[in-house]
This record gives sequence, C-alpha cells and structure tokens, in this order.
Amino acid sequence: MSWWALESAVTALLVVIVLVLGPLIKRFGKSYAADVFMGNPHTGKSYLVLMDIAYYLIFSAYVLFTVSFSREAGWRATVTAAQLEAETVRVGGIFLLMGVLHGLNVLSLPVIGRLLGMSRRLEEDTRSQAA
Repeated sequence: MSWWALESAVTALLVVIVLVLGPLIKRFGKSYAADVFMGNPHTGKSYLVLMDIAYYLIFSAYVLFTVSFSREAGWRATVTAAQLEAETVRVGGIFLLMGVLHGLNVLSLPVIGRLLGMSRRLEEDTRSQAA
C-alpha cells in the first residue's frame, strides 16, 4: 500500500469517527443534560447546541492538524510499521480527545447548570420585587 492511500484511509476513518460518535454521545447524554437543566430547559438546549458546535470545531481541527499532504521525512513510498504506528496514534488521539472533552463536560455540566439556574432565579426574584 502506498503512503497516501494509508493517509487517505485514516483521514476518512477520523471523519467517520467524528460523524458517528458525536451524535451517539449526544443521544445518550440528553437525559443527563435534562436532569442538570431541569429548572431551565431552554437554556440547557441552547447550551447543548453550543457544545456540539464546539466539539465539531475541535474535532475538525484535530483532523486537519494531523493530515499530511506529503510523505514525511524517513517514510518510504510503501507503508512500513513506523507509518502504521503514526497513523494508529492519530486514531488513538481523536479517541483520547473525545474522552477527555466528554469527561470534562460531564463533570462541569452540573456546575454550569447550577450557576445558570441560580441566575434565572435571581432574575425572577428581582422582577417580582420590582413589581
């Protein structure tokens, strides 16, 4: 296999991973987000849309940062074990990035939900006192 065929296949695999796992994570996280934003569901939906955009921007950047348009120094025209290892690191990198970002989101979501909920209650209290 030539180096560019491997590069193209791995880049296509990264795009497929992003397009498949992104909606899958979102699908299973909706109930968690609904619990967190129970007091303010509209804000929760808006927050989730913004997080989806951020995720896709980050994952797209990762794919674009790691793609090679020319053969790396030391690589042969046909695929070697070093090239396979480098491409495996790319695939592992996107899984690691997805896992870290998902973990941070799961841990920070209750804090953000509480802050936004407190903000809404404060606005409601201010309006009721003004009336």
